[in-house]
Amino acid sequence: MELHATEVKIELGRRYRFAASHRLHTEKLSEEENARVFGKCANPYGTGTTMCWRSAFRRRGPGYGMIANLAELDNFVEREVIEVFDHHSLNEDVAAFRDVVPTTENLCMEIYSRLKSFPKANLERVRVQETTNNSFEYDGSQKGKRS
Repeated sequence: MELHATEVKIELGRRYRFAASHRLHTEKLSEEENARVFGKCANPYGTGTTMCWRSAFRRRGPGYGMIANLAELDNFVEREVIEVFDHHSLNEDVAAFRDVVPTTENLCMEIYSRLKSFPKANLERVRVQETTNNSFEYDGSQKGKRS
């Protein structure tokens, strides 16, 4: 007997990573205020980091036992996120962060917005692991202006 999507709730979690540099800084604050708010991440030369994130998807329509074809998902993620962010300056090279501080929280929301259009599965949430102590998760339920 074949199970239908309504009978079983199951999610696909997939991990990805990229390395990028960023500077947490806003023109709205003085250099001293930026240093106080963002600490060492306000360094004028930026900081480099490797970001790991996990995206969770659920099935959209008949999946023939699969939530998504992993090769298709990986190609989509490569094109929409990794090619854009990997080995780039988020502040200088990524249009989404020209006027938005590239905090990990904002990065998490940006990755979500880029992945939600994957046509073969519904994106549930994105979780970005910044350090062993810090991670951020966004499920798209609160749509607000990033700052």
